Amino acid sequence: MFKNLCEAINGIDKLIKVEVKNEGIEIIRDTIFDGYCPTNKDAKIRRPGQDGYCIGYSETFISAFIQLLKNIESDDGKEKLESDKRVQYAILWLCYKINQQPNVNAGINDIYRNFTKYEYWTREYNSYIEEIKKLMDMEIDDILKFYGAFEILCKMYTEFDDETKICTKCSDNAEEFVKRFGILNGDSNHKEGSSYSQILSTLSNDYGNLKNNCTNFPPLPQLTPKKSSAQNPGHSSEAISSNSSIVNTLIPVSSIFAAIPIFLGIAYKYSLFGIDKLLQRQYLRKKLKKIKKKMEHYI
Repeated sequence: MFKNLCEAINGIDKLIKVEVKNEGIEIIRDTIFDGYCPTNKDAKIRRPGQDGYCIGYSETFISAFIQLLKNIESDDGKEKLESDKRVQYAILWLCYKINQQPNVNAGINDIYRNFTKYEYWTREYNSYIEEIKKLMDMEIDDILKFYGAFEILCKMYTEFDDETKICTKCSDNAEEFVKRFGILNGDSNHKEGSSYSQILSTLSNDYGNLKNNCTNFPPLPQLTPKKSSAQNPGHSSEAISSNSSIVNTLIPVSSIFAAIPIFLGIAYKYSLFGIDKLLQRQYLRKKLKKIKKKMEHYI
């Protein structure tokens, strides 16, 4: 469930504290994340059988990301589908956390490279890397906007009382979520078949599930993804028709040029059998006139 994911993220956030100091960043974290880190206590590459130890900022939060996925993953039926959606949300969280580091503007490509440079991670958690790879078509600014909307939706789910079905605490957040959703929906990057469109659709569904229990929530605008250039059937068919016209025009003309040496060859053959040269020239002129007329007709 969406609420379980939000609670899992809140739990992970409480286990990591980042303090910015003059000499740099101090990370206070739970040792539970060391089990997923790619380096050992000597700050060297972790080998099989060795204990992990988180050294840097990115290593710590990627390890926290792995811990988060371990908490939410499932292997069967509908739960597997829901798990895949939650993985996308977890990636939004990871991107947000990485970009909270001062002087860092890390996109999904940077996180992917950071993940894949360690053999331990590629060996043990390649399936998670593949999930990150699926979102590499997204800009970091869009990802952070999505996380902002996701964070608001998490607050709404957390404030919602499952027993009393009371929604008064989350009504204001609902209006803010709808506002942000509208901005994302109208963005030029919202295209059919994109990761952008997929995540926006998932957010829409999760908001709708909560709205079913809170009738006073404002409705979301209808999803309006743009068609990508590759999906414009009118343009494609027009181009195909135009190309076909060119082909139909060129084929007869090329056939005529190919016919010229054939006629010349025939004339030469007749000359070998003693046909008068004058008759031969007359014969060729007639043939060439016919060829010229055909060429003018097709051109």
